[in-house]
Amino acid sequence: MHKKVDGLSFETSASDLTLRGLSLSELAPEPVTYPLVSFIIRNWNYARFVGSAIRSVRHQTYPNFEAIVVDNGSTDDSRREIEAAIGDDPRFRTIWLDENLGALAGALKGLDVARGDFVTFVDSDDYLLADFTAMHVQTHLALPRSVAFTSSAVIEIDATGAALGTGLRGSQPDTRKGSLRRSFLVVRLSEVSGPQFDQLDDSVVAHPPTENGWLWSPGTSNMFRRFLLETIRPRAKSDVMFGLSVDGHFCRLAHVFAGSATIAMPLSAYRLHGNNFFAGNPTLDGAVNVSGPARRFFPARRREAMRVLVEDAASLSASMGAWRFWSAIAQVLDSDGVTSVQVFEAPEAQAIIVENLPALFATFGKWDTLRKLRQLMSRSALKAILRAAGLSPAAYAPRMVGIELSMLEARLRRKRRAKAARRNPRP
Repeated sequence: MHKKVDGLSFETSASDLTLRGLSLSELAPEPVTYPLVSFIIRNWNYARFVGSAIRSVRHQTYPNFEAIVVDNGSTDDSRREIEAAIGDDPRFRTIWLDENLGALAGALKGLDVARGDFVTFVDSDDYLLADFTAMHVQTHLALPRSVAFTSSAVIEIDATGAALGTGLRGSQPDTRKGSLRRSFLVVRLSEVSGPQFDQLDDSVVAHPPTENGWLWSPGTSNMFRRFLLETIRPRAKSDVMFGLSVDGHFCRLAHVFAGSATIAMPLSAYRLHGNNFFAGNPTLDGAVNVSGPARRFFPARRREAMRVLVEDAASLSASMGAWRFWSAIAQVLDSDGVTSVQVFEAPEAQAIIVENLPALFATFGKWDTLRKLRQLMSRSALKAILRAAGLSPAAYAPRMVGIELSMLEARLRRKRRAKAARRNPRP
């Protein structure tokens, strides 16, 4: 089937969903449609790049999407470039802001009107490959367990479009492959052929929510489930929001809530042009690649992520489970994949806990909160937090002895179970 949209021309198949090789329209009593994908394209003074980003969305082989372009009060020729790239395509809407609210706040303006089941935030200096949407949606439909978002590899390009490298920009602790269910067991998109599905299966790694560290590529590379974005969206004041990034806020929180999956296949281009917010240099093995101004906003990002967790602690702990909720606190306060005990040795992490102690006490009770925190951190770190909060460790000493004894008993029980398992291994 030949597809043409205002001068953009390419080949695509007739869109259809299949199961076990049969059309779902023949199997189901009513039509089963493609999920709607919302693209939120954020722009500020990137007139030289934004047209490519918009055209890459229009060029998607995936048939069911909408796009919202949010211009953050640009003062260059962005408006002219945006309007020229959109033309009269009815799938696009524009939001013209009077001032630059920052990347995350601008993205939330688009999220407010998005209707899609899945959402991708597109940076206006990047662009998508034509099969980006189909590959991400197919991954979501074929994973054994649903995840909060998927993140794909990138082609790194310079300002002129020259290729510099290919790969995932996040850390990959292992090489587990074959994470998708068998192709005949899942709903299939006609835009993803059999060989493409096999390639996708070889490229996908599923990451459980307990897996720590930064695992993902930058913002444009990610496709989120929209309902979860609404659950964990930030509500910080405008002066704090300005320095926050979309992937910096949503990736870690979404992952600790419901896990993620990475796709080693490059499906978008990440442009390195010297003014990148996060990383403006090519990826180098073994080197921490935060060369943009984002690093100075890391403390604000951690504080806002913690605030989101604590603000709705009762509901989130019920849906995630108490153990995962408390582990998530350590995960959102760290980006290096270290143990929770190491996380709370840092004064910055201790200060964030002190700020949120009253809310945690109100939700879980004083002693249950202290018991959970002690499981995450060393005795000395917890004492430092109590002192910083104006709570004398000596006054808490009698009850803390009981907490220490209960932890010791739990460790002994784990050791006994492990010893019994070694003696009596399962056949």
